[in-house]
Amino acid sequence: MDVSLDVRNFLRARRDRAVGSILGYAEGEVKQKLTQAQWDALRRVVLDAMNSYHDTVLDLVKSEDVPRNDHIITLLERVDRHLARNTAKTGSDRT
Repeated sequence: MDVSLDVRNFLRARRDRAVGSILGYAEGEVKQKLTQAQWDALRRVVLDAMNSYHDTVLDLVKSEDVPRNDHIITLLERVDRHLARNTAKTGSDRT
């Protein structure tokens, strides 16, 4: 079973927002307390962890043993839109 383009795009957008939120906060609140090498290491750990998680989710979604549940995908899309609206209002998603 292949992952539909809509699901792949949805998951990629969620990953990008999560990374943006984490690194945006860290850049504003933590970066100035770290050396450049420490900041680079922190950034690399966050990116590696999020990309690994993203790849795992894609693997699970395209697994033949996992049935596709359109209702769950619809609910996740609603959550995504809600988070995107709230992020836009608060400005907490700094990339």
